[in-house]
Amino acid sequence: MSNEPEYLRRLREQASQQAKKASPAKGASQPEFTPQEQEAMRWAKEVAEGQELRSVRHLAGARFAVVLRLQSASGQRLLSLEGIPDRDSLRERVKPGATVGEEVLGAYEVRGGRPVTIAIEEGQVALKMGTPRPGAQPADPMKMLRLAAKEAAKREKERPKERPGRR
Repeated sequence: MSNEPEYLRRLREQASQQAKKASPAKGASQPEFTPQEQEAMRWAKEVAEGQELRSVRHLAGARFAVVLRLQSASGQRLLSLEGIPDRDSLRERVKPGATVGEEVLGAYEVRGGRPVTIAIEEGQVALKMGTPRPGAQPADPMKMLRLAAKEAAKREKERPKERPGRR
């Protein structure tokens, strides 16, 4: 038993409980990204070629991601990663002359895990899907366990039988 007054002990307990409640709220302000969205962010950092991505907007739940070079009011060029919900919105976003002071550096399909090549053909925006990046489609853990069990059973059947007198 400590010599501490009861009211001080209760104040300390209340402060620790509030601190515990505040820490999840801090994480809630920053959205939790899926593995595919995290891979899109890695792709964007590669496209940025070492420059800092100043903002990540609307990436959570987006189907496509676009890396943009923006012109700031001070004249500085900034890079931004922006999530786009569907293919038609992507076409509108990358259309030439759609926005002033922005340059599209690249596009990426978040769910498919592959870069998108943007081409302007006869005034129309054409989107060509590239090959999927390694690591973009994480394997299901249960599927991996089933595959490992099958391989173990196969190795067990192919393993040479032990004969007496052999080590």
